[in-house]
Amino acid sequence: MYFLPVIFAIIIAYAQYWSNSIRLTKKSVRGRIYSLSAGVSITYLLLELFPFFTEQALWIHRLLFLAVLIGFSAHHLIEKETYLHHSRHGIIKALSLEENVFSYIYHVILGIILAAFTEDSLVRGIIFLIPIVFFTLANSLPMHVHRSKRKALLLSTGTLVGVLTATLIPISHTIQAILIGLIIGVLLFTITRHHIPFGKHGKPSYFLYGFIIYTLIIIASWYV
Repeated sequence: MYFLPVIFAIIIAYAQYWSNSIRLTKKSVRGRIYSLSAGVSITYLLLELFPFFTEQALWIHRLLFLAVLIGFSAHHLIEKETYLHHSRHGIIKALSLEENVFSYIYHVILGIILAAFTEDSLVRGIIFLIPIVFFTLANSLPMHVHRSKRKALLLSTGTLVGVLTATLIPISHTIQAILIGLIIGVLLFTITRHHIPFGKHGKPSYFLYGFIIYTLIIIASWYV
């Protein structure tokens, strides 16, 4: 069973590396990817992950809900501080560095949660894997391809590092719950702030496809 989280992490790593290695200039294609990813991710977040976290938080302690707020606020504050304290030309470089560091830490946490979910239930692990792959694809699409393949490869190892960490180091249920709360906060901010296209951008039909299909998958998983 321990090899499954590693395989799942490799899938996420490949998705991240691949999306960092292509250049999508057509806004319509990017819009479809963002809309589909947003539909799948927000459905999983609100229908599966947040209810699961709520059960854990109420069982352990209600203060764990602070983790959601911290995850959401941290992402917002880091991004806001970058815009406020850098020149126009420095913003792109600063945002790139912030995105890379924050994304790597985030994927390490995802790997820890992925290992815990898969160990607990194969179905729960797969249900978690699918939206994370979609989220990673959308979140990693650059306007310009990374010049360094080594850098792209290094950035894609975060989830695998998290899985190996969870495999080698026992992590308590309380720590797992805190990490899930942080993940929820970051997902909530990123999806609503960056992944759901605004105005005329995006494809609402693709968001609807993701929402309907993944709703049916999650409901079916409840009876497996």
